[in-house]
Amino acid sequence: MSATARGTQQRGDLLGAFLLFLSAFFFGLVVILGKVELRTGIPVVSMLAIRFALAALVLVPVLVAVRLPLAPVPGERLGIVVIGIAGYAVEASLFFAAVPHGTAGAVTLLFFTYPVFVTLASWTLGWGRPGGLTVAALACAVSGAALIVGTSGGIAIETIGVVFALGSALMYTAYLIGADHVIKGTNALTGSMWQAAAASSGLLVFALMTGNFDVPTSWHGWWPIFGMSACTAGAFVCLLEGLKRLGSVRTAIISSSEPLTAAILGFAILGEKVGPGLASGGVLIVVGSVMAATARKTVTPAEIP
Repeated sequence: MSATARGTQQRGDLLGAFLLFLSAFFFGLVVILGKVELRTGIPVVSMLAIRFALAALVLVPVLVAVRLPLAPVPGERLGIVVIGIAGYAVEASLFFAAVPHGTAGAVTLLFFTYPVFVTLASWTLGWGRPGGLTVAALACAVSGAALIVGTSGGIAIETIGVVFALGSALMYTAYLIGADHVIKGTNALTGSMWQAAAASSGLLVFALMTGNFDVPTSWHGWWPIFGMSACTAGAFVCLLEGLKRLGSVRTAIISSSEPLTAAILGFAILGEKVGPGLASGGVLIVVGSVMAATARKTVTPAEIP
C-alpha cells in the first residue's frame, strides 16, 4: 500500500472512530433518558416502540433535505428489516428490562461484554483472526468495564438485571455482525431510518398483542422520549457509518466508551454514585478504544489475493 493510500486509510479510520465515540455519547444519553422515562410507569415495550418510531420520523425530512433515497438498495431491504426487528428491537427490550434492576452505569457496563462476543463470533465464522493490537484493545476495554462494575458495590445490580443485560449483549452481537454483512450499498441515513422503523413496528405489534401499549399523558412523560428519539437517530447514523469504515470487531471495542459516558451522565443527571474505579476503568476503556482505532485485522491465508 502506498503512503498516500495509507494516509487516506488512516484518516478514514480516525473519522470512523470519532463517529463511534459520538454514537456512544448519544447511546449513553439514551440510557439516562430511558431511566427517567421508566419512572413514569410506561411499559418498556411501549416506550421503545414510540422511541424508534419518532427516530425514524426525525430522519425522513433529513433524507429529503439532503436528497438521499428513502429506500435501501435492492437486495438489502429485507436484511435491514430483519436486523431491525430481530436484532435491535429485542436487544433494546432486554436492555431496558434490566435498567430498573440496577444503576444505569452497571447495566450498561455488563451489556458491554459484547465486544468479546463479537470478536469471538467473527473469528469463529472465519471473518478474520484478530491481530495482537486488537486483542490488547479488547482486553483493555473489557477490563475497564469490569473494573468499574467491580467497584460499584454489590447492590449496583440485581441477578435478574445481570441476565437481561447479558442477553442484550448477545443480541447486540448478532445485530452488529448482521449489519456489518448486510448493509453494504445503503447509506447510513437511509439504513438508520429503515432500521428504526422496523424495530418500532415489531415492538408495536408485540405491545398490542400483550396488552402493554400505552402513551405518555403529560409533557413530563413525553420529553424524555423526544430526547431518546433524537439521540437514537443520531446514534444510528454515526454507528452505521463507523461500522462501514472499521468493521464489527473494532466498532464493538471503540463503542466501549459508552459505559464511561453512561456512568458520567448517570452521576451528573441522576445523582448515581460514582466509585473510585471509574477513573482507572475509564482510562482502560479509552486506551482500548484508541488502540482499536489504529489496529488492523490479521487476514487468514484464504483472504490473501
